[in-house]
Amino acid sequence: MRIGVNPQKDKKEYNRKKFHRIIIPVFIPDSKNSYYSDALKVFKECLFSLYNTVNPYTTAITVVNNNSNDEISGFLKEQLIKRNLDKVVSYNENRGKVFAVISEAKASFENFITICDADVIFFQGWEEAVAKIFKNFPRAGVVSPVPSQNLALYHNATVFYNNYWSTMKYDKVVSDEDCELFIKGLGNTALLRRNRHKYDWKQKQYYLDGSIKALIGANHYVATYRKNILEYNNDFPELKFKKGYEEEYLDFPGDKMGYYRLSTVKAYTYHMGNKYEKINIKYEDSEHPFDRSFFCSDKNLPRCKTPYFLRKSFYRVLKKIKNL
Repeated sequence: MRIGVNPQKDKKEYNRKKFHRIIIPVFIPDSKNSYYSDALKVFKECLFSLYNTVNPYTTAITVVNNNSNDEISGFLKEQLIKRNLDKVVSYNENRGKVFAVISEAKASFENFITICDADVIFFQGWEEAVAKIFKNFPRAGVVSPVPSQNLALYHNATVFYNNYWSTMKYDKVVSDEDCELFIKGLGNTALLRRNRHKYDWKQKQYYLDGSIKALIGANHYVATYRKNILEYNNDFPELKFKKGYEEEYLDFPGDKMGYYRLSTVKAYTYHMGNKYEKINIKYEDSEHPFDRSFFCSDKNLPRCKTPYFLRKSFYRVLKKIKNL
């Protein structure tokens, strides 16, 4: 039976509301396996780069441990004790990326959720750059902090429907240096090629031009989402690993809901992959001012009222006629 009154009831403590949450699923089962031999070192670089680049007053970090080895679990416990991480979720088996990130996103109070793989390195200014795109383009739904011009035509019917004849432009706005960094990180030179087109993705890109420029296209290995996009698909992800799952849960819903998939014109992240490499990153000292304006509100968000099937039909015709 209970004796006395729980002393916690008398405490006048408040939860601090934040506006942005970063969710990182990690699965490193065996460090002795050659594929995973550098994985912990890469993962540490990922987290340390976040610690040095986010605003801790507005941003929280969640790591989902998909049944990694004991060394990873111990490291995460240490980071939680040091209060570098806001939350660590541990599964007794690998549930897959989609299950891990969607379940955590739906359990979050923040309106903006960044999902990233455990091998992504962040550069100074990425969070502010992403927030500026959300603020300057109210219909932005997904924003990647790395140029994703090769995905301009991927689930982006809405942005072409709304902007092709107005603020959309086609020119070179991404530097060769950032293009090469993108290719190096993913290890695939074919990503920026465009067969049967006059220009490849390195030479010209589609972008929106306003008070700032926003590249059209977003990837799903690192991107910031409006939370309601991640809540759109209520189907239970029955399979842990399935080709097309990320498209079904992360990529398609935004376009269907009338949002744009955009990215920064400058590279603010680097995809290191499973092999560690030393990169020189200089982080500036910052007091991290409490700036609520980093991420705007979802209130009164202008939506595209045209039915999705009409936007999609327009886009298909436009793509064929203009050879996009």
